[in-house]
Amino acid sequence: MNWINRASAERVKRAFGDKVSLFETKHTKGFRTDYESLKPLLKFLRDKERFVHFVDLTVVDFPERKERFEGLYILYNPDENERVIVKCDAKDGRLPSVVDLWAGAKWAEREAYDMFGVVFEGHENLRRMFMWEGYPYHPLRKDFPLGGIPEVELPSLTEVLHGRTDPPSHDFELMHTRLPTLEDLERTEKARLKKKAQLVLNWGPLHPGTHGTIWFLFDLEGEKVVQSDVILGQLHRGMEKIAENLYYFQFLPYTDRMDYISAICNELAYVETVERLLGVEVPPKARYIRTLFAELQRINSHLLWLGTGALDLGALTVFLYAFREREKIMDIIEGNAGYRLTTCFLRIGGVHYDLAEGTLDVVKAFIRDFPEKLKEYHRLLTRNRIWLRRTKDVGVIKREDVHNYGLSGPVARASGVPYDLRKLQPYAAYDEVEFDVPVGEVGDVYDRYLVRMEEMAQSVRIIEQCVSKLEKMPKSEPYINKEHPAVIPPKEDVYNALEDMVKSFRVVVHGESAPPGELYFSAENPRGELGFYILSKGGSSPYRLRIRSGALYNLSIFPKLIQGRTIADAIALLGSLDPVVGETDR
Repeated sequence: MNWINRASAERVKRAFGDKVSLFETKHTKGFRTDYESLKPLLKFLRDKERFVHFVDLTVVDFPERKERFEGLYILYNPDENERVIVKCDAKDGRLPSVVDLWAGAKWAEREAYDMFGVVFEGHENLRRMFMWEGYPYHPLRKDFPLGGIPEVELPSLTEVLHGRTDPPSHDFELMHTRLPTLEDLERTEKARLKKKAQLVLNWGPLHPGTHGTIWFLFDLEGEKVVQSDVILGQLHRGMEKIAENLYYFQFLPYTDRMDYISAICNELAYVETVERLLGVEVPPKARYIRTLFAELQRINSHLLWLGTGALDLGALTVFLYAFREREKIMDIIEGNAGYRLTTCFLRIGGVHYDLAEGTLDVVKAFIRDFPEKLKEYHRLLTRNRIWLRRTKDVGVIKREDVHNYGLSGPVARASGVPYDLRKLQPYAAYDEVEFDVPVGEVGDVYDRYLVRMEEMAQSVRIIEQCVSKLEKMPKSEPYINKEHPAVIPPKEDVYNALEDMVKSFRVVVHGESAPPGELYFSAENPRGELGFYILSKGGSSPYRLRIRSGALYNLSIFPKLIQGRTIADAIALLGSLDPVVGETDR
């Protein structure tokens, strides 16, 4: 994918003069501007230069600067397939809200306010996104410690019952970081939703229909939803903060634990980003292995969506059938990675292991049988009267809403927007395989169902081509780039000679030496665009690592879609958006 072209950049410069400066790095391109010109510039880019698609908004903290916070906006032009970055220093910790330009900025601004304390002027009811109301700190600031601030004493149950003992009856520190009280949670709930109708109904955070620990608030008039809001943060784990305190390769296992339904796809987005920053070339064999397993993981994820979504609406049989096929995929993944869920299979520079003996034969058997199983699912659901009544014309997303909210993945494609990063900015081996991008027409729950079903069929096509390529490659073909100094040597190579042990120790202890610079790269996760923005000041750890969650932005349109619908529609609608909380909360 390209960055803003020269002609567009020159038109921007002519329109804004000295108020805007163009910057260009090895991997990015965009503009710097001041507080007063930020919103006019963003509006010009949207209306005149057609950067209509909102990708992300975040903040970078520079404590040594007079204006310590820098706002960062990433936009996309679907007509030219170009991105642009806009940067602006927060004036006295403040930036203008752009929610009136892109509705997707609402949650992004709340997250930046929550994590950094930046105030967005003009944002209606600016409040916490993940932490509870009344929490006094902003965790992503550089001066906030990685382990939090231990300020509350949490004694052990034994001490509560029997008093303190010497030696103590526990092996942990008594002082812990602050936790929310029931009063804090009640205050948070009231801040999120001002009651207008008869009854406020809580759904979740531990209801099986929420597909994870999400807390929904519905203001009801009878069965109709007058307004709704979502309280995230039940699974918040501070992954961006952790990444900034680890070496690049050390963060890889954490990516598995974001979207834990598609660990390999998460890993792929991350390693592709870091490889571009470090200048690491990936061998052809590794690229095809990555693509093969990413598509197996995509089918695996869509099967879980299909089974649980059908179960939510009462179709138990589909749930059992979908898990039958998932088991086969999980066995293939486990046979190669050693783990079924959080695989940590990929590496910077390639993959951890070469293909296990017999893998391609098992994969061929799976893709030979799976198309018939897919027809089986269609026979059960596609023309089922109950399924049609529950899904057709429910939760219609218009094309302009896709751009306005920054939607991606099957949610965007079901509304007729062919936004698929495997085609728009090919990575791994996607530029060497043939497949189609299915799109919908109406953009309702039913279209999102059909798009995902066809995506599984297209994944089979991709896997077939990968198998064909891999069968022709000799066993000796490298599966990792052993020559690059930032790549950890394979385990079988490390313990053969003293020199190899020293090299491995040097890489593991000191990490990669990344050049200064910045980079935004994203990949096509089963839930949409999973992107990583990395700001490097050199060394082995990122200064700032931002995780752009496709699941978060897809979920952000839920309150709009459910408005005026019934509670029963909430089940079908949420399932069609397919959020995974580990990624939304990160």
